[in-house]
Amino acid sequence: MVNLAGFYTSVPFKEIKPIRLTLFKKHLYLCIPNGRYNLIMKDTKDLILRIAYSMFLYNNYEAVTINSIIKAAGLTKGALYHHYISKEELFKAVVDKYMIENRIDSSVEFLTLKEFIQYMIDLNKGKLTKLIVQNPNSHQDMPLNYLTITLAAMHYYPNFIKKGIEFYQNMVGQWEYNLGKAIDNGEIRGDINVEAITALFINISSGVGWNLIRGGSLTATLSIIEKQYWELYKNIKV
Repeated sequence: MVNLAGFYTSVPFKEIKPIRLTLFKKHLYLCIPNGRYNLIMKDTKDLILRIAYSMFLYNNYEAVTINSIIKAAGLTKGALYHHYISKEELFKAVVDKYMIENRIDSSVEFLTLKEFIQYMIDLNKGKLTKLIVQNPNSHQDMPLNYLTITLAAMHYYPNFIKKGIEFYQNMVGQWEYNLGKAIDNGEIRGDINVEAITALFINISSGVGWNLIRGGSLTATLSIIEKQYWELYKNIKV
């Protein structure tokens, strides 16, 4: 019998002792310091999400099973169920991590529109890096698969559409605010249609799938998106 036990709870992580086996009353205990145990749990959770995302992306939702994810991740059922009690809950976590967790931080204040655009470029780089699954085989159909997983989210993720609308409204608000401030500061022309320019900027990041098809690689896609942002900025700045 092997039990996992927290150990050395008051000792800083850098000073903790290594994992060790302890025999107590004929039972073998695996003693893991709390800090290291938490890291193991986090690494396992990240592995599950990464594997599940890849499987949901390259297979339809119905075809993916908990057992197939467990096998691909090389885990036990207990390890997976410790984090997610069902396929539905795991799918929701995948969508949150790879499709929703890219909201603009409204607490960040930008001095110029140029700074905000660079922030958006960096945000898109982070999003695309998470979207592209490292795989020895080239998946040129990834954009279509991303559309498929989006449609699955609309069906299997409660309130996904509502979250999507909130995400879009947040983005519109941030663009309109920073464009308006740039007009007031004399950074860009005052005769532009803020609503129309906002839509154009948002369409750049929304066209990820098309840019992946055009670029053929992550590096080329990021380059295309960055050029589009700066070209549009060049045409509205004073």
